[in-house]
Amino acid sequence: MAMEEPKARVGINPDFLPFLQGIHDDSIDEDVNLSLAIYLFTAKKVTLARAAELAGKSIADFIQVLINHNIHWAEYTDEHKKQDDETIEFLLREDGMHD
Repeated sequence: MAMEEPKARVGINPDFLPFLQGIHDDSIDEDVNLSLAIYLFTAKKVTLARAAELAGKSIADFIQVLINHNIHWAEYTDEHKKQDDETIEFLLREDGMHD
């Protein structure tokens, strides 16, 4: 006998219901899971890969969802730029292209 996965029951604020009319229960579950995955990713509580997994999507599909919602999925920090600049400087010196 297979054990059934435990499911959390969530009450949806009735103010959301007009926006959800005509949507099947499975779709609502998918939308809620996707929304939670997006929240956890943007709050930096999970990685991109984990958020995609939680949403039940491939990483590429999850990235596309983020792009469609104008959510930045990659960070390029000042530290990243500094590392890139140092690497470029090193490579140029190795090739004798920079003093």
